Amino acid sequence: MAEAVSVAAKQLPKFKLGKKQVFLPNHVITFLRKDHLPPNEACFHVPLTFTKFDLRDYLWNLYNVEVTKVRSYVKELPLTQKPGTRMWYRPRAQKIMTVQLAKPFQWPEVPTNTEAWSKEMFDLREEKYEENNKAQTEKQKMQLPMKSRQPIAHERKELSKLAKQMLTGNVKWSNDVILDPKWDSILEQATQQKQTKEESKEESKEESKETEPQEQKKP
Repeated sequence: MAEAVSVAAKQLPKFKLGKKQVFLPNHVITFLRKDHLPPNEACFHVPLTFTKFDLRDYLWNLYNVEVTKVRSYVKELPLTQKPGTRMWYRPRAQKIMTVQLAKPFQWPEVPTNTEAWSKEMFDLREEKYEENNKAQTEKQKMQLPMKSRQPIAHERKELSKLAKQMLTGNVKWSNDVILDPKWDSILEQATQQKQTKEESKEESKEESKETEPQEQKKP
């Protein structure tokens, strides 16, 4: 019995846990990477309604991480203009908490291969988002750029080059899709019908030329 009590005492933290149970929570907590912090401190972005005791119990109950001290502050965000309008607003403030850990934590190294997270697609989306915001700002200032003066994109250059090669016959277009074999017979019938129509047209033209009366030469 004494051994069981000692084991249970070792599993409990050094602080008093809250007694309120929370089922299906809808709050979002983000672990922020701050390289300037020492290994025994961690930074979190928490909801505005979160308290220090909430974060302390949250880390212990979910991740078995013991916290000895918690600091918090509310970060006010600057005024921001709504895209496409002239209205300004202040985004909702952010609450940041820094905890002191009983055991140190070391961040892993930043991965060099980011294919698993689709970083190229994310960067492309951010670039397009910035371009759209810039275009909206220029539109509000009545500074619409002329399409002819804009630089030609790399995709359009490659597409134009491919179109020229297809027109000259150097490249044959194909979408690399294997059709059902039944379409081969249908395509063959269509080509035969087209050839017969062209041949019949040529024959009718030749017959019409032969039947036309020849003009007599005047003396």
